Amino acid sequence: MAGKVNGPTTAQHDVTYLSNLKMAATILEKNNLLGVIEPINQYSVPGYYLSCYEKAITTLNQINSPYLKLMLDLFHAQHIRGDLTNAIRSYAPHIGHVQLAQVPSRNEPDTEGEINYPYVLHTLEANGYTNWVGCEYKPKAGSVQGLGWLRDFGYWSQK
Repeated sequence: MAGKVNGPTTAQHDVTYLSNLKMAATILEKNNLLGVIEPINQYSVPGYYLSCYEKAITTLNQINSPYLKLMLDLFHAQHIRGDLTNAIRSYAPHIGHVQLAQVPSRNEPDTEGEINYPYVLHTLEANGYTNWVGCEYKPKAGSVQGLGWLRDFGYWSQK
């Protein structure tokens, strides 16, 4: 996590963040690991340093390492910028992992909210994302019951 800052971010914050990530990218490469950076919205974590996707992409481009990618947390992306279809299309080459939760409740993706998850998941797939999708939500009725959306969305069938 990028951490929180007191007050507005400064050029020194940017220099420190970039320097730390360059060092991390070297370690990730030596160990053949993938690291991700995650923009987080200011509603959930006031003062969080990395709360802008454009800054995240600029940072990734400056580091230019295949071992450091973008965490596309769709809950935060909807809060920060909306327009998830175009966000997915433009960020696709940088996405290393995806997390989901419904907005604004942060519950399962099949609960009432702002995001049409069947469409968004299809858009991710259509734009080349084939890796794991993480669930970072508060299940309304418990973890096992909260996974029913996998079946309803066609990602899991019981035999």
